[in-house]
Amino acid sequence: MKTFLLFCSLIAGSSLGEILSAKGMQQIGDVSFRPRALLGAFWRMLRNPYLIAGVACLALSFFSFIGLLSYADLSFVVPLTAVGYILNTLGARFFLHEHVSRERWLGTLLVTFGIALISLSGAVETWLAEQARGFLPTLFSLLGPEEWFSPQTSPFAFWLLFGIRAVLLACVLAAIFYYGLALFAGLAWFADCRRQRALGDNFTPPVSIFKPVYGADDEAYDNFASFCRQEYPEVQILFGVRSENDPAVPLIRRLITDFPARDISLIVSDHVIGHNPKVSNLNNLFPHAKHDVLLIADSDIRVTPDYLRRVVAPLQQENVGMVTCLYRGTAANTWAARLEAIGLSATFAPDVCAARLLGGISFAFGSTIVMRRDLLKAIGGFPAIANSLADDFLLGNRTAKSGAEVILSEYVVEHLTGPLTWNAMWKHQLRWARAMYVSQPWGYRGLLVTYGVATSLLALLAWGFSGFAWSLLAVTLAMRMLPGLVIGRYGLKDRALTRYLWLLPVRDILSFAVWLASFASDKIEWRGAQFRLLANGELTPTEKSYVPEPHHNFIMDIEKDNK
Repeated sequence: MKTFLLFCSLIAGSSLGEILSAKGMQQIGDVSFRPRALLGAFWRMLRNPYLIAGVACLALSFFSFIGLLSYADLSFVVPLTAVGYILNTLGARFFLHEHVSRERWLGTLLVTFGIALISLSGAVETWLAEQARGFLPTLFSLLGPEEWFSPQTSPFAFWLLFGIRAVLLACVLAAIFYYGLALFAGLAWFADCRRQRALGDNFTPPVSIFKPVYGADDEAYDNFASFCRQEYPEVQILFGVRSENDPAVPLIRRLITDFPARDISLIVSDHVIGHNPKVSNLNNLFPHAKHDVLLIADSDIRVTPDYLRRVVAPLQQENVGMVTCLYRGTAANTWAARLEAIGLSATFAPDVCAARLLGGISFAFGSTIVMRRDLLKAIGGFPAIANSLADDFLLGNRTAKSGAEVILSEYVVEHLTGPLTWNAMWKHQLRWARAMYVSQPWGYRGLLVTYGVATSLLALLAWGFSGFAWSLLAVTLAMRMLPGLVIGRYGLKDRALTRYLWLLPVRDILSFAVWLASFASDKIEWRGAQFRLLANGELTPTEKSYVPEPHHNFIMDIEKDNK
């Protein structure tokens, strides 16, 4: 088993490292050996995510190679590495999009034929037979807790711990594989981001922006103002609140005064269509939207002046029905807020990239949702999701089910985490986790295999802090850090992530605890009210919580400055 694993890591690391390095050097371009130009190229190499990932894979391949040479013959190991030529050619063709000529394919086939000849010599056949005979006894010895219990004297304890070890080992190995998949998925998203940027910024249809507001978030005025500073020809901004007494109302009125050239409206309405107050707020804004393209963004989001051009651009493509955005946490000035921000960049973003690679984007995020009016009506509008907790998810999911494509934008917005407390963070994470559970029950249960840090720590206990368990933990941590750093730092441009990367294992343990706790109850707390979450994802108020029932008597106060 040891030889097999080392051989697989040697081949996979070598091929993937060379392919990623080639991709990175394509982006860096021709390297001049003049001192100043060479220093500039070297600096670009240090910042290129493909090249960093490629070097990491090549390092893994190198250590696997010398590990094999410590006990296997060089004449046996080196010829088998020729399998890498086949993988390299496939990677060049389908990942680097190189033109592989007939002669190169023929050369690859000749390499394959050469490997077959080596196999016919009997060395490989003998080795495989030896591995097959030794695999099961080795695995049994690895899982069996004979150092603690005997299967003859304590059969129950022996087989119980044997089963626990088997499950933990399977979970850790699955997590390691998943981290590698997430890294590859992130690089695939990087490639799609370049294709989106190639669309340009000349596609500028008129846009109506929906900003549902409840209370004044930290730095709320600056968040709102960032949407007013868009370098875009025609924009309507609709702010919606339930009450004139909402703390955000004075800020919005000030915004209308500070940006007289912008078409800004404040809609005050207590009209309720369901138990989700945000959806009711959005529904109250919908009749006042002037334009065909609609953009929904949460109140705690901040953007740059080029945001609107970049998130709207994919709509010019045929069959694109919706655009949504990842987000990074900023202004994290408490430890709870820092852990929240780390989770966004190093956990949430890689998970989204992996989902995008495996099944496409069939969901959306409240950070940004861009879609056309007719599509929103076709999927049932806001009334169809009025009682659902996961309203953002459902808008994206219904769009995908309608046959339209949901695009993960190349633009990453900022989410102001603010001075978050531990209690507030726990409640937010738990609400989010239970929303994910009711949205995708089996997929949510399968998240167990993504908590490699937690399961490898449990494996450390199950194996009694043995050398094998420590090695498993080290490999898991290394593989866990890689996609988090590459996607979070280079994809989401989260500069604070590098400083607090050491907190990532702590964040993973917290996420595992939230995952376990999410199965314990169906109750959530949201905006000071308590709800029960039904199996279909809909909210219902608890007996202790007052939630306004849907009604049709409402107050409307519209303030505009279109002059």
